[in-house]
Amino acid sequence: MLRAAELYYYGRLTQAQIAEQLATSRWTVGRLLEQARETGIVRITIEHPLARHHQLEVELRQQFGVSSAIVVPSQADSSVTLQAVCRAAAQQLTALRPRPTVLGVSWGRTTSRVATALPEGWDPGVTVVQTNGGLAIDGAGHVSAALRTIAERGPGRVRMMPAPTIVQSVTLARALAQDPAVAGTLELAANARTIVYSPGSATSTSVLIDSGYLTVAEVAQLQRRGVVGDVLSHFVDASGRIVDEELDARTISINLDSLRQCPNSIAVVSGAEKASAARAILAAGLCTTIITDAELAAVLLAG
Repeated sequence: MLRAAELYYYGRLTQAQIAEQLATSRWTVGRLLEQARETGIVRITIEHPLARHHQLEVELRQQFGVSSAIVVPSQADSSVTLQAVCRAAAQQLTALRPRPTVLGVSWGRTTSRVATALPEGWDPGVTVVQTNGGLAIDGAGHVSAALRTIAERGPGRVRMMPAPTIVQSVTLARALAQDPAVAGTLELAANARTIVYSPGSATSTSVLIDSGYLTVAEVAQLQRRGVVGDVLSHFVDASGRIVDEELDARTISINLDSLRQCPNSIAVVSGAEKASAARAILAAGLCTTIITDAELAAVLLAG
């Protein structure tokens, strides 16, 4: 059996050639190769970056009750894995039928990669609307770049949130929420029938730290209070509940109920370090579709 497998997979001989070498029949060679696969002597894997782990997808749907799960292979390089996950998300958006007329998008590193993976003409006429504030304190360009790219490649139009993500006082947040431009954008995003976002981890790598909204010390304090990540800039615990009500009242974003009620909420998440945040959105019913990698999927399923 081993010799037949070596000749077939390493030597690239045909079954007829192997049968001649081993002085046996072609049928016997075929049976030996089948036994080699069944016993695990030979293992066949598909390594294409767009390949999918269908069994993990089934298990995610069954365990967490999501409508759809897309799982791509994890690679040795985490950046390669993230890129594959984002390409899968772009493919999912492109394949949606009916095509979204309004697409809600939360800005960040992951959605920026999804944006650049979208093909030209993916959804003509789409309106891409920002779900949470994003005028970065440090002027970071990625805040608006993802939404503009998604809209340009539609081709469609973009509706930016003319407000920061987090402001200094509840009074200011309430005043901004009543501004017609902000209120109109929030309403449009809250009623979008498709929303794509990536939950953030509550670590020093948080995009909200990079953008100047929070300090490393503030995020560490949130962690001590049970925060596992953020969803559209709302900091949540392992159950997907808001932890700091005062901070949340200073946050300009559609609320989590709007996300929960969205008919097609797509969470794009990669890397085992985001396991707690991913588990929280699944526990709270904050996505109908999860797009992830095999390593993270296995961690989620293991509990």
